[in-house]
Amino acid sequence: MKRKLLSVILCGTMALTMLAGCGSSQEQESEKSKNAANDQSSSSDISGELNIVHFLSEPQKVAALDEMVAGFEEEYPNVKVNQESTTLENYQDVLKLKFSTGDVPDVVFGAPKTYSTFVESGNIEDITDESYVSRVQENTLQNVKIDGKVYGIPLDVMANAVLYNKDIFDKVGIEVPKTYSEFIDCCKKLKDAGYTACAAGYQDGISVGANFYTIFYGAPYSKMSSFEDDMISGSKKAGDFTELTKSLEEWREIMDYQNDDQRSINTDRAEQMFANGEAGMLIIGTWGIGAVANYNSDGNYGAFMFPSEEKEEDNLIPITVGDTWMMVKDAPNHAVAEAFFEYMTRPEVNAKWCATTQEMTILNDVEMSSLPQAMQDTAAIISSGKVCNYAAGTVFSGQYFSTWGETLLEYAVTPKMTSKEFCDTLDDKFAAANK
Repeated sequence: MKRKLLSVILCGTMALTMLAGCGSSQEQESEKSKNAANDQSSSSDISGELNIVHFLSEPQKVAALDEMVAGFEEEYPNVKVNQESTTLENYQDVLKLKFSTGDVPDVVFGAPKTYSTFVESGNIEDITDESYVSRVQENTLQNVKIDGKVYGIPLDVMANAVLYNKDIFDKVGIEVPKTYSEFIDCCKKLKDAGYTACAAGYQDGISVGANFYTIFYGAPYSKMSSFEDDMISGSKKAGDFTELTKSLEEWREIMDYQNDDQRSINTDRAEQMFANGEAGMLIIGTWGIGAVANYNSDGNYGAFMFPSEEKEEDNLIPITVGDTWMMVKDAPNHAVAEAFFEYMTRPEVNAKWCATTQEMTILNDVEMSSLPQAMQDTAAIISSGKVCNYAAGTVFSGQYFSTWGETLLEYAVTPKMTSKEFCDTLDDKFAAANK
């Protein structure tokens, strides 16, 4: 199979209240990081600008990036960092325009496989032999490799789960569901009690990653060993994949228990609804945990694996690398970009990043004293080995990635669109892309 089920994606067994790396202490690694930086050149030797382009929008991630940039500028006083932010929907087109017009940034956000067209066109730097790559946990590097070479540095782990309000569950008398039937029963009980079962907002592409990816990229996807390859080659049609159809129909059923204005609000508003106690659950990636906490830090939240299957033991949680950065090849400020990559992979810098984003680290030797309860719950699930690392093999990229997301969003905002119509639409668009 082109993708692997990783027994443990993090280094060692994750305790419920502590994420700790394996090997040397954080202090030792910190000293090694600084020595490595000094070996390359002193901070006074690095000067110029660093231009970063990203689509981060969650407040806690924007804050984490600002914090990291401030620390980098403090250490490298002769460097000025410029950030340019755009939306996920426009991101690929923005990068295409920049690369084609010569307005080239130095560092860009995103996973190499998702944006493989830029790797293939020679716009992204091969960083395989850089010393800081060894700071990334070895069993996750496959997610940022193309043809055996490393093209990106991830800073954290991303998982998709269901956040739930523990107080609401206790009030209504609901247990965490273990099967799909139990999940729907949970939705019904929440609705009968006057709550929105699941908050959702489909006015942005992020909502698709939040909802459908959680439903699909666990156990259903693990049974589809060559989904992307077959779709891209045209050797199979979307309707040939029964697990895809099943996930689409589950998603449609769940929409009946989401807020009535789901198609007119965005993910940010859905997070607010959940944080305010208007909804019992929120289907989302772990990046949403910090966003929810920003709206209501006193909320009593937990997380559980979306139960797509009717047998508890068959369920898997979707995981992949999280926030990932790529260096632009032949960038105007290449030496500065190198220094920035070395800086952001230091254990003490990554610890601050994860503390602010409230994400799980993916680097070695990073110690964190605490995590939100929902993240602790997610970490415990990952430690159990019940995971599907859905980006370890082929992923949709370029026009295929755009088409996949656009068609899923069309399905979300078109109530009468059937799973068959989705599959037919996706097939037509992929066929057009292959011409």
